[in-house]
Amino acid sequence: MITVEVFGPGCQKCQAAEAVVRQALQMLDLQAAVTHVRDPKEMAKQGVMFTPAIRINGEVKCTGRVPEVREVTSWLATAAAAEEA
Repeated sequence: MITVEVFGPGCQKCQAAEAVVRQALQMLDLQAAVTHVRDPKEMAKQGVMFTPAIRINGEVKCTGRVPEVREVTSWLATAAAAEEA
């Protein structure tokens, strides 16, 4: 299963980043384990310095901005293809 982590304290941009992830998953009809990491200590431990940040299957895809749906769709499609291989 694809794992998606959204890092951020829960601000408006962080919520928007999570919404974009969920929208992309719905568009691709994919299932994923989506978690929102809000603890600053955990974010620092994971090396996330700028929020919002998105990590898919352990790989940081973006930090410090809300990505566009088309970007997230591409990242998720790549992750899904890698899982099938």
